Amino acid sequence: MKDKTRIVQEIIDSNRSIPDAEQLLEDIAYALEQSAIVAMTNNRGTILYVNDLFVEISKYEREELIGQDHRLLNSGSHPKEYFKNMWRTIGSGQVWEGQFKNRAKDGSYYWVDTVIVPFLNDKGKPYQYIAIRWDITEKKAMEEEVRKSNELYRLITENSSDFIAVLDPDGLFQYVSPSFGIILNYSEEELMSSPFYHLLDDEEIKRVASCLRPDVTNELVEFKLLTKDGDTRHMAATINAIRDEGEYRGNYVIVMRDVTSEKESEERILDLAYNDQLTSLLNRTAFRRQLVEKLESAQRTETKLALVYLNIDRFRYFNDALGHAGGDTLLEVFADRLKTALGSENLIGRISGDEFAFTLVDVTDEEDALKRVEAVRQLLQEPILFLKDEHDLTVSCGVSLYPQHTDQAGHLVTRAEKALHTAKVRGGNRVEMYESGTVNETIERVLLENELRKSVEAEHFTLEYQPKVDLSDESFVGFEALVRWEHPDLGRIAPDKFIPLAEETKVIVPLGTWILEQSCRQMREWIDEGYPPLRMAVNFSVVQLEEDHVVQLISDMLVKYGLEPEQLEVELTESTFADQGMIFRKVSEIRALGVSVAIDDFGTGYSTFSYIKDLPVDTVKIDRAFISDIDENADSHAIVRAIVTLARTANLRIVAEGVETKKQGELLHELGCHIGQGYYYSRPVPPEECKQLMDEQLAKEK
Repeated sequence: MKDKTRIVQEIIDSNRSIPDAEQLLEDIAYALEQSAIVAMTNNRGTILYVNDLFVEISKYEREELIGQDHRLLNSGSHPKEYFKNMWRTIGSGQVWEGQFKNRAKDGSYYWVDTVIVPFLNDKGKPYQYIAIRWDITEKKAMEEEVRKSNELYRLITENSSDFIAVLDPDGLFQYVSPSFGIILNYSEEELMSSPFYHLLDDEEIKRVASCLRPDVTNELVEFKLLTKDGDTRHMAATINAIRDEGEYRGNYVIVMRDVTSEKESEERILDLAYNDQLTSLLNRTAFRRQLVEKLESAQRTETKLALVYLNIDRFRYFNDALGHAGGDTLLEVFADRLKTALGSENLIGRISGDEFAFTLVDVTDEEDALKRVEAVRQLLQEPILFLKDEHDLTVSCGVSLYPQHTDQAGHLVTRAEKALHTAKVRGGNRVEMYESGTVNETIERVLLENELRKSVEAEHFTLEYQPKVDLSDESFVGFEALVRWEHPDLGRIAPDKFIPLAEETKVIVPLGTWILEQSCRQMREWIDEGYPPLRMAVNFSVVQLEEDHVVQLISDMLVKYGLEPEQLEVELTESTFADQGMIFRKVSEIRALGVSVAIDDFGTGYSTFSYIKDLPVDTVKIDRAFISDIDENADSHAIVRAIVTLARTANLRIVAEGVETKKQGELLHELGCHIGQGYYYSRPVPPEECKQLMDEQLAKEK
């Protein structure tokens, strides 16, 4: 722009000294006509002349421009002071240069780079002006695009939840997004003057440095960053080498996400998953899982191990007399004494209420085990002080031995429980060792087992179906099949009475086959009657999964009743996953059929919380224990929210069991649960009532 102004000014100032100046000026005028937008005005700004390019860009006819002033083209984009400055400059006889955004006749806008040259009379006053302009509309458009891109980039980097950095091969910052300073409390200058490794501890440095390779592409790595205040932030990062030509070629882009809250939630969930919240001991299912690992260790080292189940005799009387606070205090003292007596090499768990379990490693024989258990029992029975009063209690214990009694964790537990039952039957306050072949079952249990076997053959069972609903609109998405035992003489027998017995006696295998077939047949009938093909959930026991043919059985039933695999869902209890090897294989084979798999009663204590991303399942069903008071209990609310967060991270469907009120359903939907099941929507009902429910829904949809 300055070159153009200088050239024009020099030509005007020197034209009289150049030979044949008139011809030169004509040549200059011609050149300007062809290459620039030219206008001439009087000293008041009235247009006297415009060239063809002016007419072309303004889209006005020449006649429409002559006699007008430049306000005709004013776009309103410039402040009044801008024009005042221009008039002051040219009014004083000086050349003015600047840029205008003008408005053409058709309403479009264009930009011009402008030089205004005043022509002066003998008194040195301007009598006319020549304005020479160049079209810079495209240039301005490109500048605007760059500005918008820079603004957008600034907004993204300043407001993004991600943290973006460019590192050179030595780990030195070449760029950091502003978000870094917010989370780490360092200024941009402090970050740029220190290597990235300054924010990591030694172990983290090795892991991150190993990722800075010329061929690295989308490398995922997690590490902890140290803030200026000494706090720690957990980060999940993706690292890519820069291969494009340019200034940063050979450097690395690292995009990080702060996952501190997720990690804290996982740690909280792990604590809930592993530990009894009153005593901080392992809970029941966590104890069972770690017992499996303990037996594997004993097998490798060829050592013996004792499992002890125990409870406090007549504990409910202490609870009634001292209140729940007193009872809780006794349990806490009891747990502390177990920790003192057993040390870190043994497992200790609170199984339920006043029932505990622990292991004794490296026992030599039954005599050694009984001696060591008795020593622990005597320590536990020392008086406990509560509210200035001492309370005496007695303890009953049942013991089973590995590998003498069994080499399976589940059977070892059963035998210890039977030994404990024997101790209680014999008056309590004693230790009993499991005796192989001992028949300690009650007459009722024997009769029930016999009747159970006969009822499976006689088909004295029925199925009821409980609807599952989409929490967003309460529409039906499926049913869960629930078995009911209708004994001709004993009446209806509760599932919690016969299902454990069926599993223990393996009657669950033929019973489970019957349940699966009846569920598939019912789904086929509904489809044939014109109802939509919803998903049917069928509960499976770990005993069924141990059967070699279980996957083929499921496949055969789908074919027999012409069902699509996605119309069936297999529900497994959380504790099923204790034996990861066998169960994982079977579950993976079931899912390979296209059948979905759900974890039932999720959240009751098994360590699947920590492995949720690795489980071969499609759905988690949050246990009703957390749902029943979710609108009143902050802990339940927090647990459900944490489970939902982890499940959604793993792209799992989330079902909430035991929904009893509208408020609970709405709250669960807000937290991110997909499906609800419970008495608020419907109790388990016979097939005919299911049809009525579906008819009602179809009527609403019309």
